[in-house]
Amino acid sequence: MSSRFSRAGHVLRLTAATGLVAGSLAIGVAPVGAAAPPLTITADQPAAVPTGHNWNFNDFFPRSLTVHTGQTIQFVIEGFHTATLLPKGMSAAADMLTSGLPVADANDTTANPGGQTHSQIRVPALLPTSMTCGAPTKPCSFTGAGVVSSGVFMGAGAPPPFVVTINAPVGIYAFHCRVHPGMSATIRVVPGTVPATTPLALASSVKHQIAADVKDAFLAEAQGSVVSSSTLPDGHTLWMVNVGASSAGHHVAIQEFLPGTLTVSPGDLVLWNSPATNEVHTVTFPSDLHTDQVALCDDPTTGTDTPAPPLHTPPQGPLDFACGTHPEIGRAHV
Repeated sequence: MSSRFSRAGHVLRLTAATGLVAGSLAIGVAPVGAAAPPLTITADQPAAVPTGHNWNFNDFFPRSLTVHTGQTIQFVIEGFHTATLLPKGMSAAADMLTSGLPVADANDTTANPGGQTHSQIRVPALLPTSMTCGAPTKPCSFTGAGVVSSGVFMGAGAPPPFVVTINAPVGIYAFHCRVHPGMSATIRVVPGTVPATTPLALASSVKHQIAADVKDAFLAEAQGSVVSSSTLPDGHTLWMVNVGASSAGHHVAIQEFLPGTLTVSPGDLVLWNSPATNEVHTVTFPSDLHTDQVALCDDPTTGTDTPAPPLHTPPQGPLDFACGTHPEIGRAHV
């Protein structure tokens, strides 16, 4: 698909300068064949975020699906995610370890000023396994023998669905997002004599899953908003607050400072904790804007770092920098 991203080359390093301070699925018989519309698995649910909240759903809806061999499904990817189907016997954790987005930086073991170790971003994790399939008119074929991945959509506007025909033999197959550890689900391929998931059953499952995720997110937001404090030897107060949080199971990322407002006195200290497992945050004051991360191009052979110029100002992420003549994804020190 020409609208999907494919690129290789240099690596971009981001070094933090000020950074972080411290339901039951009902089953029925689904028709199989060209006339049957594909079942839809959705990654993320921005429309389900309650008004006034800044959340991301690092979740697939539904997390399990039963299909017949030869059935076509589609992934609707609403955020910065991949839909990566894995061969039989391979777990999401195993694929994340060898091919996921984050990996330890092998040629830079120093620490950031905040004490954080360095991580690197694998470029291939964000790329589709094929540029010639995945459209409704030409689905990718998943045989269960190799990885089939959507990659991360890099085009303008709403991403097109990623369409896959399940040609794998009977068995259970994992799929996951290579960006967010723990964001995984399963596809169960059954014989034609066994009922498969119907659209009605899928819709019911998604409804209950969203309700459970939202409930967990409200609880995580409330727990994360609790402020701890202690008195320092000089009489001032040390305040401990959170930047971001994760719901139980890490299915929802709370992209908020918790609490939203904190009243302190001159001389007090504020310690920001970042308990979210799948998100990277900074604590940046207006005077430090655009200085909390320093982008560098990293040569994987020599380990040499050179400045990476932004493609536009202000940059919004790793894709907004260039190494050489092309925008690149690379290494993030977090």
